[in-house]
Amino acid sequence: MLLSRRAILGWGATALSAAGRPPIEIAEVRTYSHKQAVIVRVRAKDGATGWGECAFDHPSLMTAFVHDGFKRELIGQDAWDAERLWDRLFYANHDLGPGGALANALAGVDLALWDLKARLLDVPVYKLLGGAYRDRVRAYGSFGVGFGRRMNPEQAAAKARKFVSKGLTAVKVRIQIRENRQNPDPDPTFDFVNAVRGAVGPKVELLVDINNGYTVKRAIEVGKRLYEEFGVRYYEEPVSDQYHEASAEVARALPNTYVIAGEKEYTRWQLRSLIVHGNVDYLNPDIVKAGGFTEMKKIAAMAQAFEKQIICHNTRPTFSTAASLHFLASISNCGPFVEYPDPDEFPELMSVARVGYKLENGFLTVPQDAGIGVEVDEPALAGSSTVRD
Repeated sequence: MLLSRRAILGWGATALSAAGRPPIEIAEVRTYSHKQAVIVRVRAKDGATGWGECAFDHPSLMTAFVHDGFKRELIGQDAWDAERLWDRLFYANHDLGPGGALANALAGVDLALWDLKARLLDVPVYKLLGGAYRDRVRAYGSFGVGFGRRMNPEQAAAKARKFVSKGLTAVKVRIQIRENRQNPDPDPTFDFVNAVRGAVGPKVELLVDINNGYTVKRAIEVGKRLYEEFGVRYYEEPVSDQYHEASAEVARALPNTYVIAGEKEYTRWQLRSLIVHGNVDYLNPDIVKAGGFTEMKKIAAMAQAFEKQIICHNTRPTFSTAASLHFLASISNCGPFVEYPDPDEFPELMSVARVGYKLENGFLTVPQDAGIGVEVDEPALAGSSTVRD
């Protein structure tokens, strides 16, 4: 339900004078556990609706958090109070683990509340976040190779070429080594990077994400070679996210390379530790993991105080991408990129949602529709999801 500005302002003198704005009482919270996303719908008593997205790791856990941990705290509350509700939900469930699934699930509710408010006011979310510094963000196409099991170098090269054919001028290869396969021998990294560089040519910016798989010494060796042989200047999570000092050692040893980390830090406190002890060049928190707009704005303000820019981590092409664009539009310390997953890998998800952003000349445009800028085909979503009220 969309209300005009005139309708809101004329809602009723009694409500406005008593509370300063018309209350929007939350009446329903619903999740759609889809094959390719966990979607949250918050509906107000008057029928106004907002949509959000949780992280996709362990969908059943995300929906349990929303329904067993959050719903009873939300029903009857005023949807305008997104920040107060964020604190209420976070601290009521704090003992369950503040820096992981809690923030991942809370993001879905938070995005839905901001979407609802912006729809009621008939403005894009970035207007409520402080306005826009920019109307587009340069994107890099991102794909993972599955540590050699899902994709070979030739397939990776084809994937990179596809992104470039769509106008992208930057591509990221996720090697996906992980800590439990630390310093693999043989190491697949150079085979993949060599194939991708050969496929896209020397002018395309190439980013490499190790996914935490190296010790400090090995990370430095690989980082130097990636820069010298392949011109790789952006080097993501080369070492474990559990040892921030290791990231600082790598960053110090690679003066020609930008070290990126932050996708596994989900709160302002975790990001503070990464900044202070890891001192990476760019932070890349993920809005559907790091608590939504409410927490990400706090992270951005803190990062600005330390002169750190943000590149949003992003692995889903609907709400996650659109929300990342609104957030990056609203902050002064936006980094050079936003991550862009290939929508063609999410056909079922894209078939139930229409996105308001566009890919133009290597940039993603910030959605200008009311709310986050994603319109859901609710019957189709319900028909392809496990729905929980």
